[in-house]
Amino acid sequence: MANKLHELLAVEQDRKHKATKIIGDTRKLFTKKVPYFDGMVKRYVALEENAEQIPDERKEIVSTVAKTIQHAQDTIIQGIDANISKEETNCSGKAQAELEIDGVKIGTFSATSLLALEAHLNRLKELYNDIPELDPTKKWYFDEQQGVYKTEEEVKFRSVKRPKVIVKYEATEKHPAQTELLYLDFQVGKYETVNSSGRIPLVKKQEMIQRVNRLIDAVKVARSKANSVEVNNVKVGQKLFDFINGNSL
Repeated sequence: MANKLHELLAVEQDRKHKATKIIGDTRKLFTKKVPYFDGMVKRYVALEENAEQIPDERKEIVSTVAKTIQHAQDTIIQGIDANISKEETNCSGKAQAELEIDGVKIGTFSATSLLALEAHLNRLKELYNDIPELDPTKKWYFDEQQGVYKTEEEVKFRSVKRPKVIVKYEATEKHPAQTELLYLDFQVGKYETVNSSGRIPLVKKQEMIQRVNRLIDAVKVARSKANSVEVNNVKVGQKLFDFINGNSL
């Protein structure tokens, strides 16, 4: 971080721009590239000797919600810190209040900084709203080793139709046997599928969004307190006009 205001001003807009861009790119990934977060392994097991062998199917997860957020947050943090540092450097130091939530003291900020911080949090709320959720129709468990969610093995049987002669009436001394050729389904193998996902459960997404909302509320409360200071009435307008007009008017 820059030590002088002119150094900070030289990088602040660039960092804000990069933060805005990566938020937009991440939201686009969450909404337009949802299959990136899904994977699966589908294996075929033959149930008959010398049966047809079908190769396994595999789809790898490209990324997870956690990795995507972690990748974006460093750039976002730099943008927020640069913007709030500028606001704090420019503020008068009087209209300030402490930002605190659940006993955690985040810092003391000016009213203008808190206004800017609220805008940043609203953009983060939009980002977290776009996080893809796990399919609620499947039962998931978290694989600690791989850091992704997985389903239990799902089994579906593969059948083929084969001809089989059915004896409808046994042969007698007077009549031959009556038969019928039918095509019946025979189970010849099974597919064992395990789905994996880098998405997160809806309940975890809702918890994070709720925390963002509570932060926004805390910022609003702090900003209200900061704006409750006595106004420092400055009388400068008349002096400006007196100088500008001089003896001309």
